[in-house]
Amino acid sequence: MKATGFSAAALVLAAALPLPTPLTAQQTDEATVPVVGEAVIRGDSLLAASLAAKTAGYREALRIQLGRLLDSLGAIEALPRLQSRARSYVRREEVENEEREGNLMRVSLRLVLDVARLKTDLEALGYEIRTIGTDLPSVMVVVDEYFVNNPRSLSAQAQAQAGPPSAMTGRQQAAADTSSDEFTRPEFRDRSARASATEIEEALNRNQFTVLDQSTVAQLRADIPGFTADLIKQGDQLAEFARRANERFHAQLVLVGATTVINSGRDASGLESRRSMMMYRAIDASSGRLLASGTVESAAQASDPLVARQRAAVRVSQVAAERLIPQLTRAARDRASRGELYIIELVGFSGFAQARSFLQAVQGVEGVTSARQTQLDVSNRRIRIEVMFMRPRDELMGEIFDAAQQIPAFGTLDIRNQRGNEIVFAVRQ
Repeated sequence: MKATGFSAAALVLAAALPLPTPLTAQQTDEATVPVVGEAVIRGDSLLAASLAAKTAGYREALRIQLGRLLDSLGAIEALPRLQSRARSYVRREEVENEEREGNLMRVSLRLVLDVARLKTDLEALGYEIRTIGTDLPSVMVVVDEYFVNNPRSLSAQAQAQAGPPSAMTGRQQAAADTSSDEFTRPEFRDRSARASATEIEEALNRNQFTVLDQSTVAQLRADIPGFTADLIKQGDQLAEFARRANERFHAQLVLVGATTVINSGRDASGLESRRSMMMYRAIDASSGRLLASGTVESAAQASDPLVARQRAAVRVSQVAAERLIPQLTRAARDRASRGELYIIELVGFSGFAQARSFLQAVQGVEGVTSARQTQLDVSNRRIRIEVMFMRPRDELMGEIFDAAQQIPAFGTLDIRNQRGNEIVFAVRQ
């Protein structure tokens, strides 16, 4: 990039831009991996089975992380060489659920792996670390679960007809957005349930996305009192939440979902039956662009009501993941090949010719793979451009300042506002 001639206003803004936080390093030195370990119960020893299930979980987390760091053949070869020390790569662990089903013990774990130590051991064994593992999109997953024990009760019907205020904004809802909307309400939310979220996170991990730790979600929830997955029905609020996730925790994608499990009673065979629905939206956190959305349904049965409920939540999440992962993968590949999306606005130009010259200057910037005009308001002297750029945002701003200086009689370019990947320039004649 050439030396830039920033205006005083631009220099002040650049100085005020936040520096990268330690979380950037954390994403390469640590990795959060949700896993499920299973073990056979032998001789009614539940403790031994629980420990064996945890060990299986440690090894599964190691397998997932090796897939991120090595090529496929290297990952397969390295796993048996390192799996005996899988526990040593776990910095922190949290047991989210532990259950017995027949002669199986199943333990759901959230593990924070010491990726720096694993890389050191791999390099000592002669493996070459891929850089792609740190370049894949980081995803913040926000999935709330709701359980309706008796959907036909008079109280549930009355609540649905009354339409209580939205959990996000407190506004009265005029009409339900989906068939499950009447059940995604604060009174039905189960704060402790994470089966659905864990399944989505595991699917993302298996496909080499980086899932941000749930502590980051907790911090953003604290900023928005009363926040629940009701957010998925409000595009403006979702975009604002995604912007905060990007600025504070460097999330590149935000996935928000609401999973509702409904008690369907017992089926003809006497098993507990549960119906499940999931609404979801995935959004590009830097630009606010919607990448995927939808509603899926599933069901499950089990002899135990809690097992049936958990299975229903897991299965509907698996259906959602089957749709989501290919869409998010395509978006990630597109971003890698074409760059990141930026919204550029220019206000204050003197006329159509000057606006056109600015658009052409942006199109000619090195690193811009595409630039298209999406709005032109000559009377109010405003033009809006969508830009795909291969390098960091600060470099794009510098390149635009340089390009504007080459436009004859253009005037002085300043930055009026910058919010995430939306940058508003103003020209002073």
